Amino acid sequence: MSKCIICNSETNSLIDSQIRVTHSHCDNCGFIYKDKEFHLSLDIEYENYKMHNNSFESEGYVQIFVNLLNDYIKPLNINGKILEFGSGPGPVLKELLLREGYDVFDFDPFFNKNMDYLKHKYQLITSTEVVEHFVEPLKEFEHLSGLLAKDGYLLLMTRLRTMDTNEFLNWWYRRDLTHISFYTLKTFEEIGKKYGLKIVKTNNVNIIIFQKI
Repeated sequence: MSKCIICNSETNSLIDSQIRVTHSHCDNCGFIYKDKEFHLSLDIEYENYKMHNNSFESEGYVQIFVNLLNDYIKPLNINGKILEFGSGPGPVLKELLLREGYDVFDFDPFFNKNMDYLKHKYQLITSTEVVEHFVEPLKEFEHLSGLLAKDGYLLLMTRLRTMDTNEFLNWWYRRDLTHISFYTLKTFEEIGKKYGLKIVKTNNVNIIIFQKI
């Protein structure tokens, strides 16, 4: 058995016999991680992302971010800088935020590698449909926490794993070949303890908001 890369507890193996992929599951924090031998190469991962229809041409995709803006971002009363981390090939959320008058930077390791974002601290960092792709989650969360201003917010959009491990093996969200890391609310609580982040809001489905403490 291997150790959980989040909380260092023992893990057990989950085997998908249909496609012969294995994951490591932590009984303590609930984190599930696709074993490294099944990770895609960066080139193949990039090709997968290019096929996503993440642009203003997709009305349904845009509406997701309109709802996110109205229901979760505006109530935070942000008046400082915002970072859209992992903005993808078409930074829809960034554009919506700019239209509302926010001061927004964006970064994406595949599509926008401008490192100027490191020069600032942010009152809000958004990362939508990104953290499930993290190969080294703790390293990434430490990085994001370090970019937050005092009392700043980190808003994540990712599907929380709420089902048992048997149901997980049939979960549509797991079928995306680029998805590596699967979190429960307890997983995020463990991460928060490590990096001074407190969960202040969640819909228990796919939205988690941390505040730096």
